[in-house]
Amino acid sequence: MIQYIKAAKVSDFSHRKFKCIRFLTKTIAVIKDKDSFYAIEADCKHQNANLLSRGMNSDIVTCPRHGWQYNMKTGECLTHNWAGLRKHPLKIEDGTIFVGSKPIEAEIEEDIY
Repeated sequence: MIQYIKAAKVSDFSHRKFKCIRFLTKTIAVIKDKDSFYAIEADCKHQNANLLSRGMNSDIVTCPRHGWQYNMKTGECLTHNWAGLRKHPLKIEDGTIFVGSKPIEAEIEEDIY
């Protein structure tokens, strides 16, 4: 069963493109893409640096520690193909954005067993 965490309000994004939340030891970014939203891991797979600590000017971000590059829209690591970011489920209820505590892939695996 997936647990959802209150992450933000839709109105928080009137002048911002993303917001990072911490859940346990992970940073998850809620990102506004035109008129929709998605949630994705925001820690580099190398040493867990916050990929959005310097902001986000395009879908491609660079890790501030070692320069690994990621596509925040797809989760693809452009430096090492094994180091992709996982998306999280997201839902909006009454103007509040909730993010799933488990990545989407983990939810699929859980349903199989």
